[in-house]
Amino acid sequence: MQVNKVVVWEAFDAADPMTQAAGQLYEQTLAPEERIPWYWIEKSVEGRTRSKPGKADGWTKHLLLAAPEDRADDPAGLAGYVYGALIPNYGGYLCYIGVANWARRLGVGTRLFDQFYRQMSVDAGELGSQLPFVIWESHRPAPGAPAAEWDLWAARTKLFDRAGGMWVEGVDFWSPNFASDDESGDPVPLQLFIKPMAESAGEFDADRLKAVVAGLHREVYRNEPGSDLYDRTLPAGCNPRLVPAKLAGLPVKAAK
Repeated sequence: MQVNKVVVWEAFDAADPMTQAAGQLYEQTLAPEERIPWYWIEKSVEGRTRSKPGKADGWTKHLLLAAPEDRADDPAGLAGYVYGALIPNYGGYLCYIGVANWARRLGVGTRLFDQFYRQMSVDAGELGSQLPFVIWESHRPAPGAPAAEWDLWAARTKLFDRAGGMWVEGVDFWSPNFASDDESGDPVPLQLFIKPMAESAGEFDADRLKAVVAGLHREVYRNEPGSDLYDRTLPAGCNPRLVPAKLAGLPVKAAK
């Protein structure tokens, strides 16, 4: 499929049809246990014009949308979205990214990643600091999952690789199950990916990576050492390392 140039812009109106289309795509591209309620994101959009970097809860949140330039006001033409935030004194946190099925293989995902990186760098600069990294999570299929799930996962990790992301090998990041109203469902193991920014990839040794992972638990999930999810994520002897993101796409064999 040929499309016109893809444009990316920030959503500022939760009632805008394009923002509503992003909510539909959000629910289509993420499993219930991985996603927060969409209205939380709508509240961020509504408050965006009143927020300044480092104010309110400390996070500077953005919902970015992508579409062919001749369909930027057509909800059916929404090609993708990315949502995330700058977390002061930590780094950039890319919470969610999704691309419409019809827009795959058109470079939309890479375009969204690049624009998000630029936005995080601008936000950090407004606080007078550098952006050390951008981090995100993604759910790997369970061992023994159907081949189609692993094919989709492999394609996703190749996108991460093209976007400059690296996999934090050696860590299963245990997060709450958002499909449960009281978060009492089985926790979800996620894989972590980092795009080094002001810090080079070589600076992310095991100790630095453990500090980044611990910071994600602390800043995003409000977990500290001694909590179940924190301790399951960073057990004694944990030795993470950064490797190319596409290596995360290799299937994991089910235990016999």
